[in-house]
Amino acid sequence: MSKTPSWRLFFIVFGCFSFMYVGLAYGQDVSRVGDDDLLTKREALQRRLLELQLSIGRYDPALVETLSSLAASSASLNLYSEASALLDRSLQIQRVNYGLLAQEQIPLVLAKIDLAVFTGDWETVNSTISYLEWLLIEKNVTEADALIQHLTRLSELHLKGVKEDVLERRAFHYQQASKYIYQALSVGKRFWGPRDVRLINLYYSLVKQFYLQSAAVERNDETAYALRAIVPGSSWVKPRRIVQSKFYQAGLSLLSDMREIVQYSMPQSRESLAMVELYIADWHLIFDKTIAVAAYRNAFVELSEANVDLEELDLLFGEPRILPVPNFHAEISDAIAANDFSESGSRKGLSKPLHLQLDFQEWSESMSLIQKSSTMLPEASSKQSGSTPMQLHFCLNALDKVSHWVRGRYRTNLSVPNGFRESESDHGWTINRKFIDDHFSLLHFRPRLKAGIAQRSGGVLLFQAALN
Repeated sequence: MSKTPSWRLFFIVFGCFSFMYVGLAYGQDVSRVGDDDLLTKREALQRRLLELQLSIGRYDPALVETLSSLAASSASLNLYSEASALLDRSLQIQRVNYGLLAQEQIPLVLAKIDLAVFTGDWETVNSTISYLEWLLIEKNVTEADALIQHLTRLSELHLKGVKEDVLERRAFHYQQASKYIYQALSVGKRFWGPRDVRLINLYYSLVKQFYLQSAAVERNDETAYALRAIVPGSSWVKPRRIVQSKFYQAGLSLLSDMREIVQYSMPQSRESLAMVELYIADWHLIFDKTIAVAAYRNAFVELSEANVDLEELDLLFGEPRILPVPNFHAEISDAIAANDFSESGSRKGLSKPLHLQLDFQEWSESMSLIQKSSTMLPEASSKQSGSTPMQLHFCLNALDKVSHWVRGRYRTNLSVPNGFRESESDHGWTINRKFIDDHFSLLHFRPRLKAGIAQRSGGVLLFQAALN
């Protein structure tokens, strides 16, 4: 995508050599002290383990705590195979003492998965997840809140696998992630009841899962074809429009269920019902449905009639938001606090086009998202992470349609950027235009609203681009 800037190479090779030598020596000394501390701790744990084995035997459950601490110590010294073996031994002790289906082993299984994720061993991750699923679903080793928590964790692991595992398994990870959230939702309905407010977050998590798969289908690659397959592994695929229609309808159904829960659990909260309508309008917009225009207007009116503070209403709609919004908020005050709004629009009036900065993260623990950022990352942290911030200026023409070529298809979308313009860069390199189009052209924005009417707005997208 780019090359290392020549000025940085010059500094590394020909810069103040003596200063760099001193810094390098100091860094080595600090590293050596840190390693010595870790080695001392590991040796102490090894002695403790030997003492315990001599006094209580090799299979006493009291050994597990020391074995787990020793595994963590080994991992901190990059002895990952040793750490994995220690965790395996801990699991063996748990099974000998409590049986093959003991729920006591679950934290150790999760620790083994986390270690494999960290080392990039996705073969081990996938096989261990399958074993944990067998324990949780087939053998019912735990239930209720703990089961829901574990299923949610498995979903997050599969979403991480979308980014880090091999390309051939990307569709598998998407599908498994949504499957586990669906199972968690089913368990929640059974143990909590079908109208418990705790279900709302699970419903919205599944909505986001459908969004992720819908976005993946648009990429027109191997993963997209796998997600459209009539049966897994088949070369026969469903038409894209049919698949997208199913995602759209499924998301609407989930949002409707969320509205029913709010109506039942918070019958006096007109604000919460109006917030659900706002998220429904977002969903219409993501799928380029013109009904979004009326849906936003209705949500705005309902919020206005719910005795919401006008200043909070201006803050909520004072800046465009990338969709889907990461979390569902039943109250405007929570949405504002989560979004970390700046003073830029609401305090200075909303009559002029708003310019803001958005920090793009290609992947997070749970989903692709855009986060608000008032400043760029410090230059030092950018250098340390091997990346540098690129600024992409964009503008939004309210809820107007935008027609453009994206990934080989002529698309017409609602409330997407009508183009990007790069800022002048001191780094002497640019991002490939195709990369920009592929990653950012289909980002949908909740529009800036004034009296329920979408307004023009603009901003800067900050993207941390890796230096090759």
